Amino acid sequence: MKPSRPIPDTSPSRDELCRRIDDELARLGEVEVSAWMVAQPPPPPASELENGRARASDVEVDAALGALLWRARGEMHEAPCFHAMGADAMLVAVLRHRDRHVGVRPLIAVDELDQFTLRRRPVSADDIPPGYRRTSTAALLWRFALFDRDGEQALPREYRLRSMRLGPLPPLDRSLVAGRHFKLMKSLQDRARSFEELRAITDLSAGQLSRDLGALLLVGSLVVA
Repeated sequence: MKPSRPIPDTSPSRDELCRRIDDELARLGEVEVSAWMVAQPPPPPASELENGRARASDVEVDAALGALLWRARGEMHEAPCFHAMGADAMLVAVLRHRDRHVGVRPLIAVDELDQFTLRRRPVSADDIPPGYRRTSTAALLWRFALFDRDGEQALPREYRLRSMRLGPLPPLDRSLVAGRHFKLMKSLQDRARSFEELRAITDLSAGQLSRDLGALLLVGSLVVA
């Protein structure tokens, strides 16, 4: 019986495999990733901003994040968690759908506010990193309506033409609610009122009243009578 011939080794060499991988990566182009995608925790929050950049206040950050939520309001049910990302792909905030809790990076520059983007994430990515400031989606939307440049748009035009009344009380810390808001809520609780009636009672400008009513609407506290 003749000995069998050795089977030739046709597997690619290590160098050839490396070249194939490099070619595949080149065809993919740049792939934006965040820390959770590579099973790494985000870096600890920075203690200061570089190059003398101005630090954004909590109100400014919350208003900017609230604007993101408002613009994506039709999509917020599509994922259990969202990450707000900066232009450098660094994590800015974790927004959890299950309890409406939000964790916000404590140090954010003013020049980052207009560059935030919102990304869908799985439930496994909803842990809020240590050191992040805790708040809520209601607080973000409230501050958006009151302080963002587009906040007046939170109140749809048709609300100015119809009577309104107070719904459930805002799910907010009392520190976020100004004295004029309590007066406005008392007026809406007494009976349904029109936009012009409320202007006369509160002595607010049309713009400020639109913001205050829009804030109540976004947190579920304003209903059409």
